[in-house]
Amino acid sequence: MARKIAKTLDIKRKPGNLRRFLNDVFDAVVSKFELCKRSFQTRATVYGEAFQAIFTVILEELFPDLKLIHGCEIEEACLTGVGKADFVAVDDKGRILAVIEAKGSADRIICDGKVIELPRPGLIRTDTTKKAIANAAQVKYGISMNMPYIIVTSHKPRPGSSSYCMLKLVEGKLVDLVVDVTKFDELKQMADIIRRTKPPNLAYRSGRAVKIGTP
Repeated sequence: MARKIAKTLDIKRKPGNLRRFLNDVFDAVVSKFELCKRSFQTRATVYGEAFQAIFTVILEELFPDLKLIHGCEIEEACLTGVGKADFVAVDDKGRILAVIEAKGSADRIICDGKVIELPRPGLIRTDTTKKAIANAAQVKYGISMNMPYIIVTSHKPRPGSSSYCMLKLVEGKLVDLVVDVTKFDELKQMADIIRRTKPPNLAYRSGRAVKIGTP
């Protein structure tokens, strides 16, 4: 679904369509999964999965040289089971170049033709930001302070908010970069970080990270 919408909007040549792409995918899942009839928790789960698909397709279209793996258990960072890493970027030998946390959701839902605003999408929600920062600490202290940890989101928090304050405390330290996936320049920053990362002695193998010989 996301790939079809991406092709229709030609986001590869027209990255200015990224916000529309995001919204169109969210609107499509509302219809497909009848989210207007579902609970908040069900909507949150579907939107979370849809956002991960959105991010995957964006990288496929705009940065095809980057290899992304969805779902990776990293025991060293206590990221296992349902708490596994959302994504890892890897090189052609499977060595992990970055851990990426995906925090995105819709900011409105259309039900029976009526647009209903949804509060606190993406990193605007304080609990979501806290969880992302906690995972950052696990990655940095569990793996290495040199392992890039990147948060990708649909919505950044507003200046002056609690979430904004928390991210400012850790960005450039625990969190290497916070990326709005609808902003091409921010996506490019992320791609540049991944490309220049020196491969560590940690590689993706069959769903989990394993230590390998000195690179």
